[in-house]
Amino acid sequence: MRYLADTDVLVREGVLSPAQADEIARRAREDMMAFAVNIVLFAGILAVIGGLAAFLEDMAQITALGAVVMLAGAVALLRAPETYRLLSNATAVIGAVLLVGGAVGWGVQASGSAGIAAVLGLPIGLGAYAVWRRGPGRLRFLAGWLTCLGVAAHLTGMLSEPLGAFLAGVPPWILYHYAAAVLILCGVALDIRLVSALSIPMLAVALSSRSFYQTGTYGLAIYESTLTVLQMALLAGLCLWLIRSQPDRIGRHAVILGRLAFIWMNMAFWIGSLWGDRVGYHLWGPRWSDFSADPGWRADDSAVAAYEAARAAFQADATVISSDAYALVWAVVILGVGLWAAMATRRAVFNTAVTFGAIHLYTQYFERLEAAAGTVVVAGLIAIALAYGAWRLNGWIRDRAAG
Repeated sequence: MRYLADTDVLVREGVLSPAQADEIARRAREDMMAFAVNIVLFAGILAVIGGLAAFLEDMAQITALGAVVMLAGAVALLRAPETYRLLSNATAVIGAVLLVGGAVGWGVQASGSAGIAAVLGLPIGLGAYAVWRRGPGRLRFLAGWLTCLGVAAHLTGMLSEPLGAFLAGVPPWILYHYAAAVLILCGVALDIRLVSALSIPMLAVALSSRSFYQTGTYGLAIYESTLTVLQMALLAGLCLWLIRSQPDRIGRHAVILGRLAFIWMNMAFWIGSLWGDRVGYHLWGPRWSDFSADPGWRADDSAVAAYEAARAAFQADATVISSDAYALVWAVVILGVGLWAAMATRRAVFNTAVTFGAIHLYTQYFERLEAAAGTVVVAGLIAIALAYGAWRLNGWIRDRAAG
């Protein structure tokens, strides 16, 4: 757990000595400088890769250039002085991206199938991870990048085109869950929390979540609110258990996954509180493509009638959860988790609960309470009562701990 503290105040209160406060400031400055350097370095690497790829265009040339540049970077990492390590890593990473990207693109062009990316990416990722685990320490950064590139190629091929008959008929939601599991495994193996965090969008898309942009408007759609709430609640619960029972290495990844899962769970609650949910319709309900290859406006009447009949039959048996039920349960979840986070000093979870509590109040105020003076008074009294209850509960817990 990291805490924010005013070191000047702590020095005046005698909690810290001036030397300790200076050491904290020095470390904070070093962290910020390292972060800034990494951002600039990464932006430069992306620019060089993009420029070279656009200049060469031919996949064979990109692959050959990538192999030469990566080899040069690897040799520099092994033999050059420590002062050149940053430049050597940048060179090796540029070569690795060009090599893997060119080789995969070359394979896709030659085979005419995006599925070849999944076949090529898997051995690249596994081989690079073996180097990361057993190879020279100076090559660990390069090997980690190659592992991530292999995983990216593998998942891109899996999600863009199933591998022939082997995966024929596998529902997309299963493939996206597989992609999320691979990302979590890769992130934990390399101890890169960003890679683990990328599993959350995969899990969201698996249950029909979408985002879009249209004429200056950004939009978010979660079609399966109930299933998304259950999915993210299970993930958050599992992460909480891992934090308490597993080593710090796994716990760090569980922390970030649990926080993101709680955020996305609240997003699903938000949408459900507005429109309710017909559980499973967008995953397992009838698809227009099963009835006609033509768009709806051009299809014959028999196809339209069959599709509407199938929709009505599915909706008649589906579980329906009202928006009112969502609004009530969401309020209870926010209140319960917020109080727990406050008592457990989990600032990120508490801030998330407060943020979505405000969103919930704002949303329901205009959707259901119809913005009247009386409703404002009632809402204020409820807030005061909740604050008083939380204050008394916190005092009881403090007194019990002291006793």
